[in-house]
Amino acid sequence: MEHNSYSKGTFVGRQPIYDRALDVYAYELLHRRSGENNAAFADGDLATSQVIINTFMEIGLENIVGSKPAFINITGDFFSGHYPLPMSHEQVVFELLETVEPTPAVIDGVRGLVQQGYRIALDDYLIKHSTLPLLNLATFVKLDVLTMERDELTRTVEQLRQHDLQLIAEKVETPAHYEMCRELGFDLFQGYFFSYPDIIHTRTATANRSVVLSLIAQLQNPAIELREVEKLIAQDVILSFRLLRYINCATFGLRREVDSIRQALMLLGLGTVRNWATLLLLSQIDDRKPRELMTIALIRARMCELISTTDLGVDSNQAFTAGLFSLLDAMLDLPMENLLDQMPLSMPIKLALLNREGALGALLDNVIRYERGEWDGLAQHDAVSIDYNSAYLAAVRWADHSSTALRAA
Repeated sequence: MEHNSYSKGTFVGRQPIYDRALDVYAYELLHRRSGENNAAFADGDLATSQVIINTFMEIGLENIVGSKPAFINITGDFFSGHYPLPMSHEQVVFELLETVEPTPAVIDGVRGLVQQGYRIALDDYLIKHSTLPLLNLATFVKLDVLTMERDELTRTVEQLRQHDLQLIAEKVETPAHYEMCRELGFDLFQGYFFSYPDIIHTRTATANRSVVLSLIAQLQNPAIELREVEKLIAQDVILSFRLLRYINCATFGLRREVDSIRQALMLLGLGTVRNWATLLLLSQIDDRKPRELMTIALIRARMCELISTTDLGVDSNQAFTAGLFSLLDAMLDLPMENLLDQMPLSMPIKLALLNREGALGALLDNVIRYERGEWDGLAQHDAVSIDYNSAYLAAVRWADHSSTALRAA
């Protein structure tokens, strides 16, 4: 596992913000020092802001968001100019929380940041007389769609459309929420809506999906032998070509060219080759889901694999597979139970995916909670012994590189 200078009690995450084409437009950065909720800071908001800024200067924005914009929450004291903001205006969007009182000093501070080239997002915005001056300065407005009825949301969107703004639907939790927000004309979307399947009772797998699922099932059979994997992959010429091209990319760092499936199996091992063949098969699925869903699955897979090294009761190959398949129902829009009935996976993986049972299930559950910023349980139980932060950052870098290589394969 990679290590860095952050304490094991420091948590950092990112949540994608999608555009209407379902491509990632930006990431909101999530950050907290795990003990801060219980610490007695004279100014808790200021302490949090200082940690955010210092940490992201250490990490480097490019290491967690690449070239995408980064949305970062800061407090009123920073907006009012009491403290410096040593970040590039080209990649950063500062979020003004609804808890910040729009005093004249804050409004003047926001105006000054905009004049310097920074973009401002108003988070959980409510239209009030005191907040109207901010609308002419903001580039983005976020609306919490979970707390508003459709009629209220419709009226608010119509009012905000009178200003030159991009509207972000926040806390979009289901595909139904997403469809509603699209109809209302939102520009950007944030939430877990693509982490859950959009299941229609009459839905069946298309021919493409059925073939892919059949191949995945055969590859993931715990009893499969090396020769069978070689034969199975070799039967699919396109899969063989893509797998060899991918394995020969820089991600694996091999010192010599791999020119056959058998050679790949000898060099990398059965578990590695079948996992990557499975990944390539999943990337072939023709779907309306965003590419980021695959990236999230890769992050989960790699993070599970890294953290499994701290638990002798969890097999690292099983941990990778559990993380990778944890979004299979969302990718295929089929219930997880139905999918697992068709796949001869080992019992620990099935129990982990269905009910988060066993040591593997607990590991997967912790990884998903970390991804979503639900860090309180991690801080209380095992964040001292497990460096989630280093594992997450390493998984993000690895997944971003792997996603790029997968698209090129």
